[in-house]
Amino acid sequence: MILEVSGLILRVCTFTAQGEALARKIFEEWQEMIPQYRSADVSLEQWTGACFEKHLPVLFVGACGIAVRAIAPFVKDKLSDSAVLVMDEQGRFIIPILSGHVGGANALAKKLAGRMGAIPVLTTATDVEGLFSVDVFAMENGLQIKNRDGIRKVSAKLLRGEKVTITWEDGIQAEMSKGNGEERTALPEGLIFVPFSSETADVRIVTKQGLARHTELSQSLLLIAKEYVVGIGCKKGKTFEEFDAFLKQSLQEGWMEKTCAIVSIDLKAREEGIWELAQYYHLPFVTYPASELQKVQGEFTESEFVRETTGVANVCERAALCHAGAGGELIQKKTASQGMTVAVARRKTILHF
Repeated sequence: MILEVSGLILRVCTFTAQGEALARKIFEEWQEMIPQYRSADVSLEQWTGACFEKHLPVLFVGACGIAVRAIAPFVKDKLSDSAVLVMDEQGRFIIPILSGHVGGANALAKKLAGRMGAIPVLTTATDVEGLFSVDVFAMENGLQIKNRDGIRKVSAKLLRGEKVTITWEDGIQAEMSKGNGEERTALPEGLIFVPFSSETADVRIVTKQGLARHTELSQSLLLIAKEYVVGIGCKKGKTFEEFDAFLKQSLQEGWMEKTCAIVSIDLKAREEGIWELAQYYHLPFVTYPASELQKVQGEFTESEFVRETTGVANVCERAALCHAGAGGELIQKKTASQGMTVAVARRKTILHF
């Protein structure tokens, strides 16, 4: 099963009464989205800069030209830029104009279009041609892109109608699924598996431990499996700034770069601070009901107060192990500070095609 974000904060900028009315109608009863609207007393430049600083997706309801000028000073890196979309005031078209893959703008455009009966205007070549997108694959499977130039090379091969060879380190598993319970019998069209010993693979998936042995293979697009799952518990209303400072204090340096997901109990599924944290690090935020967390086996740092409040005596440790799945192990037990808790589990990497 491909990872899915529990929710999404979307920064929204409108310029007219008609545009604002349309936006508020879209999000009025859409529980999956939390819109954050630009206040009239905040300049467009200041507001846009704040969005990009937190890597939050942005929806402009208005002209593309206004959106392009607004974001121009802040565009830096395709792997960290905010997703940016533009929608006309009548809600007929939705255009992702920045960070279509890693930022999720293309997927968000499709989701918005489906919600309101609009037309998503996608211009990314692999999407237009219906081809495998290696950067989307990396994002969905918790893989860090080591050499970004390889993305262009892989996409160019597929667009020329050539086959792309792919391999992964021993110990990494793969599951083939089309979704809706259907299973593939082979890799997606255009991909060919080759043995890991091959020196000619276009895409090579390695663990952090195995990276040093393969950096010399510069012809390959190297994808590093992110091995950690960060479980979080909290009192209501904690901010992004509080969470980010807490994690930087509680986790070893560099661990967030190796994290594939942030997880918690479903009671926290609309905690904006956690959502902003996850979106800042371009990670899915996944939640589980207490009944699922209760099934997780292990020794946990438990609290009767937490049990009475949530239905399970520990959230962060159980959530991290629950998401890590079979073979996962708890590598950092609960750390608590100022109404927040965190724990870290190591997962066994499974690729989903």
